[in-house]
Amino acid sequence: MKAANYQYSPIETDRLRDWIAKWIGANWIWHARFLSGTETSATQTRRPGPRVPRELIKPAFPSLAEDVGATSVEFDIAIDSHGVREDRARGVPHIGEGRFGRPQAQVRITNLGTSSPLRDPENTGALAIFVFRRGPSTDSPKCRIWVCRNLVETDIADDLIGPVEPDVPVPWGY
Repeated sequence: MKAANYQYSPIETDRLRDWIAKWIGANWIWHARFLSGTETSATQTRRPGPRVPRELIKPAFPSLAEDVGATSVEFDIAIDSHGVREDRARGVPHIGEGRFGRPQAQVRITNLGTSSPLRDPENTGALAIFVFRRGPSTDSPKCRIWVCRNLVETDIADDLIGPVEPDVPVPWGY
């Protein structure tokens, strides 16, 4: 992150506004969350990767059945904030811990490159916005992501999509 007294140019801040305007719409499912240390490899976890509530992305991946034994799905993602494309990421169903310690069916996005912004420990605590394309289409990428790179971008996202609280994922568009 840049120094606190750094003045961000309108070009830097308009990129996120333009990105949100471009991908908003009925064909996309949105999800926002702050990345945790286990998701970004900050804790040296064995299987890093962001988690998304399974119920949220079922419209994007119809093959994710209700049962826990569902197979994983492969898809391409674009991390537009950093200009990175991750081909053949995997969505692996598992049961994670939801609010108040209750089990929650989730999908962990794995098979990310070691240099992926989603695995960068420096992005622990960063706001990440996930946008999934609805339906069984083969259009690529199936998921677009913006990882806020500074507090200014987080504030812009907060203004445009509403507040996001840690440990309280914000889904919309489904």
